[in-house]
Amino acid sequence: MNRFLYVIALLCCLLRSCTLNTDPDAIVSSLRFEPSAFDSFTGNTQIRYTLAIPARVNVYVTTRDSLGRLVLVRTIVRDLSETKGSHNHTWLGDTEKGIFASAGLYTGILQVQDASFETSVRIFHF
Repeated sequence: MNRFLYVIALLCCLLRSCTLNTDPDAIVSSLRFEPSAFDSFTGNTQIRYTLAIPARVNVYVTTRDSLGRLVLVRTIVRDLSETKGSHNHTWLGDTEKGIFASAGLYTGILQVQDASFETSVRIFHF
């Protein structure tokens, strides 16, 4: 019976020109920051990615504290409904409090469905 329902769902997707994708790694591609290093006093960066299917996403910037614990730096988007295709969101290099983040290495986390994807960016200050 489950195989029958899967075939029906697949046929419905094909008729509507969509894809049925159960592999979370195939949902997101081309995840990166551009530029991958920046001076937040003079510029910003964008987290870019491509979705294989429409999905609700969360995008966060995190870092590690001196004890190695994950710390939220900035929420870029929360529970945003996005279409299939390429997307980008700007990060100014600021924190949740609106101040400049310290120079260092940061991780962008993209959550799609039940999966998380990561990419890194470096902030420097002259």
